[in-house]
Amino acid sequence: MLKIIRVDALDCSKLDIELSNGSLILFDMRQLMREPDFAVLLEDDRIYYPKTDGERVFWSDGPAITVEQLMEFIQTP
Repeated sequence: MLKIIRVDALDCSKLDIELSNGSLILFDMRQLMREPDFAVLLEDDRIYYPKTDGERVFWSDGPAITVEQLMEFIQTP
């Protein structure tokens, strides 16, 4: 099962995510910013401080994105 090794915010809409299999994902979050839980991250700059527990990307007192959700997003055209 894939694990998230590292996550960094590159700017207010892109995440750099490293997976346990060595893959790197440049994840564009603009589609998520339409959802209120994610949009609020921009208001207080929390968007720049993502964390991971290996199974998900999350923000303090905020939303989360699981590995499975990431895979769905990157496979959707």
